[in-house]
Parts: sequence; structure tokens; C-alpha cells
Amino acid sequence: MPKAYSYLRFSTPEQMKGDSFRRQTEAAKLYADRHGLTLDQDLTFRDLGVSAFRGRNAERGSLADFRLAVQTGTVEPGSYLLVESFDRISRMDPWEALPIFQEIINAGITIVTLADGREWTLEIVKANPFRIMESLLVMMRAHEESQTKARRLKEAWSRKRRDVGEKILTTRCPAWLEPRADRSGFDIIPDRAEVVRRIFAALAAGQGQHAITEALNRDGVPTWGDGKRQPATRWHRSYVAKIISNPAVIGTLVPHIVEDAGDYRKRRKPLDPVPNYYPAVIEEELYQRVKALQSGTSAPLRGRHAQSGVVRNVLGGLAKCPVCGATMTRVTKGASKKAGRPYLVCDAAKSGNGCQYRSVKLDFVEEALRQHASFLCGTCPTSGGDGAYLDASISGLEDEIDRKREEVRRLVMALRKGTSAEIVRTIRELERDIEQCEAEKAKLIELASASTPALLIRRVDELESALTAEPFDQAKANLRLRECFSSVIVDYRRGVMDMNWKHGGFTSIMFMWVDED
Repeated sequence: MPKAYSYLRFSTPEQMKGDSFRRQTEAAKLYADRHGLTLDQDLTFRDLGVSAFRGRNAERGSLADFRLAVQTGTVEPGSYLLVESFDRISRMDPWEALPIFQEIINAGITIVTLADGREWTLEIVKANPFRIMESLLVMMRAHEESQTKARRLKEAWSRKRRDVGEKILTTRCPAWLEPRADRSGFDIIPDRAEVVRRIFAALAAGQGQHAITEALNRDGVPTWGDGKRQPATRWHRSYVAKIISNPAVIGTLVPHIVEDAGDYRKRRKPLDPVPNYYPAVIEEELYQRVKALQSGTSAPLRGRHAQSGVVRNVLGGLAKCPVCGATMTRVTKGASKKAGRPYLVCDAAKSGNGCQYRSVKLDFVEEALRQHASFLCGTCPTSGGDGAYLDASISGLEDEIDRKREEVRRLVMALRKGTSAEIVRTIRELERDIEQCEAEKAKLIELASASTPALLIRRVDELESALTAEPFDQAKANLRLRECFSSVIVDYRRGVMDMNWKHGGFTSIMFMWVDED
């Protein structure tokens, strides 16, 4: 008896709860029984909650698995593929869908559309060319239906975004808010909003995400659920990071639309922000300050300093070795730790990892920063040229992403001609590269947004005030330095500190005389 294989597909998970799954399954069993076919229960192909509009089921889903099984001989010629209708196979443009149909019947497989009980084989289509036209019309109708649904959905959300001032778009909202019953807005959940304020205050004071997460768990602060799932048993750094990066804390909504990424994937594209959509739980000034601290490559305070808030190294998290680039940390040298003097030394040299052990008196560094504070702040590069550099870098990354996506598309087309483990491996590597480029692009966009002239002026003014304050507060000066600089190369060979501004450019100041001999 010939074997029959059932292919089930529906495009939304909600349809699993309805009649779609039962209807398609029962129809396949009934057809197999009536026509003396053995329905293979071990090799059933299902794309549950997968759309055929962009062809993702044909290239990456179970339909792709069926095509591979045919190519490798697992599914033999003479077998039957049972589908409810052609739109279960593809809702792509007919010109793109037709080759998939041809590939299957050319391999000796009979396609059966269960809705009308019709069979489609190479012999039948050759004997009656109008059947090709008929299949194309069915594919065209399915594609047009999907296009219409997609267009109507976009139009509905566009109307919602236009009416955003009158009513909320959706009841979904950040975990520290809850929607009002009449959908007129959102109310703040006081205890949760207090946790958000605590997180931002700790970040502004120089603590890192790990230290904040540990403190929340140590203090037994309850975690939050989303109404559908149980709350986590403990706080995680990843969730703290999501809170930090969410502009909803200052009341801003960033709507997104879903676009076709061109390689059978969807991509969320951000639209123009909507300020004052949510009630703010922190001040914008604090949000921008923390955002500036989080961008760039400067490290937040860690370990005991992150938890205690005591900072004794004005260049903590910034100082870099001029030889190997490793972090330089504070050590105390002398008869005792209390009586000794503080120095900066290379971490790699201190741990015996090959760099030259040279110590720099921290007093010299601190004195130079205070003495040259006006010069340092006066030489801050303007954001104009640096903004152009960031824009060029972002544009370069976009070109790289487009190039890699085109390469993925070309390789996916090559897979249609035959399977290749090497091609599949290359596609996966390209997809990882694209994700990395997207992450780097997002980082540069955030950096560019933090380099506005007004923000730079305020940060530089605060830096100069912290460096010249009496009495001198090392922790505050360190915080202001980390807001402005990504790293400071303490070059003891030249007696100069090269201070790299976060938004681009550097300023050099002398901290000691070097004996030329």
C-alpha cells in the first residue's frame, strides 16, 4: 500500500485552541482510509502557529523537512502528501510558490487537496495544462488574502497610534503600571515604582547591575509576574537590565511595527517615540545620567566598592595599562596598608601574566586631574564631528547587515536545488553575524543619542565641579569621570594620561615628569 504523509499548518497559536488542528487531522485520516493508503503516523509534518505568507514554513519549518525527506529518499516516489488546501503549503507570491509545488510533484509525490479531494501529479498536470493555471489561481487568491489581512492589521494599528492621545493602544504595559478599567490610561503600582527608583539611584551612585541584583535578592524584594506567568523566584540581572533600558520609566512609549526581514524572518522596527504616554516614575535627568553611564565601555563599580559605595580610586573602572591594555587597579604599598601610599598597577603584571610591573603614584594622578580640570573640560570635543563619525559607523553597519542578509537569501535559494550541510552551517554563521551587527548598531545609536550638545555641556560642567570641589570627593569625581570617559590610558613612559571621551576624541594631560635618561 502506498504511504501517505499528512502536512498540517495554521498560522497562529490561537488556532490550536480552535477547530483547525482537529479538522485537518481527521480529513487526512478519512482520505487515507477511503483510498487504501497507509497514513504514516511516525512522520507527520506539522507547522503549528507558522505563517506561509513569507514562506518561512517552506524554508525552515516542517514543509522544508518534508522536502528534505523527499530529496534524501526517506519519502519515496509514489507517496502522497495530504494537505487541506494549497494555501496550507504556501501563501507566498504565486511566482515564488509555484517552484515548491513543481519540486514536490516532479519528485513523484502526489499532492492531495483534502478540501475538494483532488489529486495533483506530474502526469495529471502534463495531461491537462489548465490544472497549472488552476493551481496558480488558488495560490494567487491565498496570497491576496494574506496581503489584505496584513494591510488591514497595519491600518488598524496605525489608527490606534493616531488616537494615542485619546485612549491607550493596548492594556499591555510595564510591570510597575496597571491599565485602568476604562482604558483611559495607566496607574502606578507604588511599591514596584519604588523598586525602579531604587535601581536607578543605585546606578547613578556607581553600582553595577550585578551588585543591584544581589542587593534586591538579599533584601527579599518581591519579584514581579506579568499576569500570565508566575513571578520568578529571584531577581536576575537580565531583568534589571530590561528595566534600565526601558524608556517607559520616564513615560515614553516606543511603538514598533513588524517587517519582513527578507530572509524568512520578521524584524521589529521602532517608530517615533511617544512621550508622556505612561506616567513617569523617575526624572528624565536621572534617566539620561544613567543612560550615559551605561553606554560606552566604562566599567561600573564592582565587588565591595559597588556594595559599600566607598571609592578610593578616582580612576576606578577607567585606568588602562599603556603596554598591554589591561585594567590598572589600586594597590597600597608601604609598611602597612594604613600607612602605605596608594598606587596604580597593571592587573596582568600583578598576576604574573607577562606585562611589566610598573607602579604609578595615585596622588600624582589625582593632583593632575584637579590641577588641569579647567583645561580638560575646556578641550571636550564638540559633538558635531563625532556625531558624523557615529552616523557613518551606523551606516556602515547597516550596509554590512544588508550584505549579509543578501548572502543568506542567496544561500537559501541555493538550498532549493539540493541540501548541503556546509550551506546550512554558513547560513547559521551569517545569522549570528547579523545579530552581532544589530547589537553593535543599537549600541552606537544609543551612544549617538547620549552625545547631544546639551547633555555634553551638563556632564562636562558637573565633571569640572566635582574635580575642583573642596573637600575633594573621590567617589563623586569617579562617577563624573565615568560619565564622560570610556577609558584613561595612564602612560607612565611619557608621564601623560590619554583620556578617551565617550563620544569620540581624547585629551592628554601630564601627571608626572619623566627622566629622559
